[in-house]
Amino acid sequence: MEGRRRKDSKDARRCDRWAVVVALVLLVGPSTSFYLPGIHPVDWKAGERVPVRAAKLSSSATHIPYDFYSIPFCEPEDGPQTFAQNLGEALSGDALHNSEYNLPFLENQTCTVLCTIDNFEQHPKFRRFRALLKEDQYRANLRMDNMPAVHLVGATTTDGSGEEVMVQDGRGFPIGIKYRKQYFVTNHITFWIAYHPKGRAESMIEMNLPGEMTDDVTGRIIYVYVSSKSIQHNDPKGGDCMNEEGYQAQEAKGKVTFTYSVRWYQTDQPWSTRWDHLLALDKQETEMNWASIINSLAVALCLSFVVALIVIRAVKRDFARYAAEELDDELDFGADINMSTGWKVVAQDVFRPPQHPEMLSILCGTGSQLFWVLVLVVTISLFGFFSPSNRGVLLSSSFVFFSIFGYSAGHCASSLYKKFKGLNRKTVIFGTAFLIPSVYFGQFFIMNLSLWHAGSTGAVPFSAMFTLCLLWFGISAPLTFLGGYFGFREEEEVPPCKVNQIPRQIPDKPWYIQDWFLLVCSSSVLFSMLFVHVFYITSKIWLQEFVYIFGFIMVLLLLFTVCCAEVAIITVYLTLCAEDYKFHWRAWSMPASVAVPVYFFTTLYLMNSMPGGTTLTHWLLMNYMFIASSVLGLVGGLIGFESASLFVTKIYEGVKKD
Repeated sequence: MEGRRRKDSKDARRCDRWAVVVALVLLVGPSTSFYLPGIHPVDWKAGERVPVRAAKLSSSATHIPYDFYSIPFCEPEDGPQTFAQNLGEALSGDALHNSEYNLPFLENQTCTVLCTIDNFEQHPKFRRFRALLKEDQYRANLRMDNMPAVHLVGATTTDGSGEEVMVQDGRGFPIGIKYRKQYFVTNHITFWIAYHPKGRAESMIEMNLPGEMTDDVTGRIIYVYVSSKSIQHNDPKGGDCMNEEGYQAQEAKGKVTFTYSVRWYQTDQPWSTRWDHLLALDKQETEMNWASIINSLAVALCLSFVVALIVIRAVKRDFARYAAEELDDELDFGADINMSTGWKVVAQDVFRPPQHPEMLSILCGTGSQLFWVLVLVVTISLFGFFSPSNRGVLLSSSFVFFSIFGYSAGHCASSLYKKFKGLNRKTVIFGTAFLIPSVYFGQFFIMNLSLWHAGSTGAVPFSAMFTLCLLWFGISAPLTFLGGYFGFREEEEVPPCKVNQIPRQIPDKPWYIQDWFLLVCSSSVLFSMLFVHVFYITSKIWLQEFVYIFGFIMVLLLLFTVCCAEVAIITVYLTLCAEDYKFHWRAWSMPASVAVPVYFFTTLYLMNSMPGGTTLTHWLLMNYMFIASSVLGLVGGLIGFESASLFVTKIYEGVKKD
């Protein structure tokens, strides 16, 4: 029987390793799923039409996206066509449509008429246009050669270099503006497209001599900028849209003519650096990220110092004292061992199963699942596999990894519950597979209904919902059951000390070792090391800007892991010294409590620093932050529990068994 248990334990560990391997294979299997930055460029020939994709209408104030063609605009003759989406694109509401823009490569255009809409204020979609202008900050997003069009405000000259630098204010161009009781529509945009010539084209292209361009001239698109204006056209064919002064804005009524211009200019920037202007951090952001890392490192070092000097030295001193007392007892048989205080007196109670072992096992199992997803996603991102040019891949991969690591959740929960000698094994396995995911899915479903009622493209289509359910019930749940099967068949761990049948009474503790005080201290310490990056990342995401700082995130994740372990060890040791042997829930809750300040302070920060939005916007923000903070809490709780359990086992292994 013992040999069979060892074999099952080896099989379980082998399956755990294979879960990681399968996750990597599914990521890198399809060659079209991703590419490293700098690979697969598109070479455009002179005169070849470069398609312009219409993305969505987005706002950093409301965070509720709408379809590009949900307002009066020039639609294709055959109607808008939606291109295929992956799971991540569908979940983020990032659908792409075709457009009427005709942009031949290297051909400049001036005031090209796109279409004319008569009686603009009577258009069926005018009500949505007016509503979006009232909410303000809505932008129309375009993509060209898989690059987002960035709104160009102007150009400036850098100090000393003399080079002209584009001044931008985010992706997309404003759809219009509301001034008092009047509504004006953006009806002209100018594309400023930077390209890098390929081969001999670099020496022969002359922008002022378009007649010299031949069919074999090729180049690669580097940057795409758009500038926009509202102009009441008098003579679009005469180039009136290029006037910078002396023109009237186009009011959103009557006859509205939409036009566009195109300007191509050559750049020395290679194709591999095309994303740098969107992903690179400025000097202030770089200094802030490094300051946050230094702050987190300082917190980790302080906690390490406490663990080293207070815990380790105190434990060694306790061992020496207990050994001396036992030696005195052997020399003087009439003496009583002075063990009325300290952590050794609870040696025969500390391994008593906790209250509600089922829930603790479920939370730790789900925390294990989320922890490995987080580690794998951040690690793979360091190698550039989740380039922003692969829209939705990061989100899609996260859900796939979560499904695969259902095995880790089941194995962790079952092995832990078996250690607690629990009898409700089916409850634990089904709870691990469905409890926490059901909470998240239910919350997501309610948010989706709200977005669907608002007519937003942020509402996830049925096909994406079906894919999520397929990943959940078809992959995650079966793997959770498989992990639970192997976890329950593992060899049972024998605690270092026997457990008394009658529980020991826990004496009163001083106020500074009460759970409420330890929770406040633990959450404050962990939040102090995270708050800078948490505020920075959430504000970037809420402003719909790119966040590509996975190097900083990896370092922060390592420091967070260390601090969670140290916080749990310190609090558990202090309470054990106070003869409180119920450490299991305490070891989990102390690091997990960081979710509370992260949720409240981040939500308040975003609401106060980014005014505007609707009630639906604030409600969505609260839901998004609840999911993010609870994930952080589950991961921290797992780290703290595993670390404290290992610490308790090690110190009691050194105690002489009675």
